[in-house]
Amino acid sequence: MTLIFRTGPSGRRPISPVISATGRGAKWAALAGLEGARLVGDRAAPGARWMAERGAEGARWAGKQSRRGYRAARARGEDIVDSIPVDDIAESVREYVDGAKEAINDVVRSEMNDLRKAVRRQRKRIGI
Repeated sequence: MTLIFRTGPSGRRPISPVISATGRGAKWAALAGLEGARLVGDRAAPGARWMAERGAEGARWAGKQSRRGYRAARARGEDIVDSIPVDDIAESVREYVDGAKEAINDVVRSEMNDLRKAVRRQRKRIGI
């Protein structure tokens, strides 16, 4: 990382051409996206209106269904809640998260060691 951001013999940084090319690419992408948005915007309004109407119909249907489901669940709710193994679920999630945390820590630790070794090699190579 240090070698990329240091100032070279010409006074420029080795990363400068990459950054300037990235900026130009971003500018072209933004212009193309703007033009595409203009093109699509004119055609989107009728489709959006149609989708809004279908969405409202779907929301009304879902509201009726959820009311029916809520009433049925309320009627049988106590039995359902008692049958859920909350302690088992919490324990399995806890074990999963702990395992994931350990795996992430191992990967990060090995990557950091590899990075340190690489930095040492580069320093030896350039004589720092």
